[in-house]
Amino acid sequence: MGEGFTRRTQSRWGEGAALKEEIVRAAARMLMESGRERDLSLRAVAREVGISAPSIYLHFKDRAELVATVTQRAYARLAAELREAWTGEREAGAHAALRALAQRYCGFALDNPRVYRLLFGIERIEVSRDEAASHPLWTVHAVWADAVAACHGEHGGTTDPERVTALLWASVHGLAAMAVAVPFAADRERIEGMVDDLLDLVVAR
Repeated sequence: MGEGFTRRTQSRWGEGAALKEEIVRAAARMLMESGRERDLSLRAVAREVGISAPSIYLHFKDRAELVATVTQRAYARLAAELREAWTGEREAGAHAALRALAQRYCGFALDNPRVYRLLFGIERIEVSRDEAASHPLWTVHAVWADAVAACHGEHGGTTDPERVTALLWASVHGLAAMAVAVPFAADRERIEGMVDDLLDLVVAR
């Protein structure tokens, strides 16, 4: 066929959700490979899945919505892992729980470098202020903020917890990004040690 895809028969009842999932997975793979949103072609996604390009519009209104779905899922996955690490150590104290969160953050980046690049390294098209305000990035920020607030409540401190959250997250992200981009510069053990040192410097105990 002219478009280079295998034309599907009409989906049976209940198959639409499965096809939508295939589209999202294909788009995620392509975004992780290219690293640039503008290089993602709906025609190429359709070809990868084996459908006609117009079929994608039955599930997504445009490329932006498809990309948003991919990134939302990735951010949700990271946020869930961070919250799991944090809550799992709450009984050991707020500082230990925050340490577990920070270590899991770097561990996520090291174990899933392509996903991490998708979240923080992809070259994206500019978004509006409203889109920025509702960006799934804030689901990750919320976990950091909760963990830092718990430390502040348990140990006190004069620094605004929001400033500590921003500083700590940015710093841990820097370590994670370095480990992903230049893995030979710092192995996992060294990164974990630097995360511990950072927490001791930034967070009151």
